[in-house]
Amino acid sequence: MKAARLTGPNRIEYLDVPQPVCADDEVLVQVKSVGFCGTDVEMYRGTMAYFKMGWTQYPITLGHEWCGVVVECGEEVTEFSVGDRVTGDVTIGCHRCENCLRGLYNLCLSKIEVGLCRGKDGAYAEYLTMPARHTFRVPDSVSSEEAAMTEPAATVVKAIRKAPFEPGAVCVILGDGPIGLLALQAALACGAGKLVLTGTVDAKLQLGRELGADIVVNVRQQDLQEIMEDLTDGVGADYVMEASGSVEAIQQAVAITRMGGTVSVVGLPEVPVPEFDMGNVAVRDLNIITSVASPNVFPQTLRLMGKGKIRTRPLISHELPLSETAKAFDIQINHPAERMKIMLHP
Repeated sequence: MKAARLTGPNRIEYLDVPQPVCADDEVLVQVKSVGFCGTDVEMYRGTMAYFKMGWTQYPITLGHEWCGVVVECGEEVTEFSVGDRVTGDVTIGCHRCENCLRGLYNLCLSKIEVGLCRGKDGAYAEYLTMPARHTFRVPDSVSSEEAAMTEPAATVVKAIRKAPFEPGAVCVILGDGPIGLLALQAALACGAGKLVLTGTVDAKLQLGRELGADIVVNVRQQDLQEIMEDLTDGVGADYVMEASGSVEAIQQAVAITRMGGTVSVVGLPEVPVPEFDMGNVAVRDLNIITSVASPNVFPQTLRLMGKGKIRTRPLISHELPLSETAKAFDIQINHPAERMKIMLHP
């Protein structure tokens, strides 16, 4: 089969590789669509922490946001049939350690991540094997390219489940990338009242408005803190999700949240956050809650997508054949203002 393999830092090769063989508890999936992720860029550059930790070695096939069709079922698999359209978790747990037994398989002490670590090749390929227990059927109303964004959508659904807000809450989403626009829709689906989206690219902010934001703020041109003071009579937002990975945005999230409010940190900054004033956080009784990965929420996320509550099609800016993966990396890295989600089709 064909696969786009990461063979070294900044080096993608489109190669013939052996087709994977599914184990008794796995399904073999023919990949139809696979999405690009910021984590893939870290892997591409060789800066991903998993390399230093010894969890990842070259070569590896990336790709953890995908949708495909089941073409074979292992002998123990009864919940899927050939022809089912499916997607799946990024994290595969051992289901024996303490964290897995608590349902936190994203924190498994020996976790495998699809297309990222411990030798599990991903979906930048024509075929992929997945454990059936980490695989989920896609609703008929959701296309394959739309379903390939289930994993990032599930990430924000899980973040809101971990740090919920009251119906009618004033919510702010910091970040106008795919995660921010998915978070915007998930917040609306969960009952947000007034919803503010921030970012730096006017076209992306306009898309956010079309997807349901009441107010959009270009933080390079407008004063977000002043806008929030006017909007809330100086009280602050009930709930702020940081979805950009910006150090400045994390600090801003704390500044615009009301006393007793919640800051949900989903974006992953590449550098430490300096001068984080925990005294200010404590005195204002803020809830600072982080969230990583998307365990146990794929079914809920797919239901929201199937009902049109979370729309992923508007976020797809580029579609390319798998053979042009190198071009896709160039777009992802060098043209951030022009792209949202890049989709590859094997």
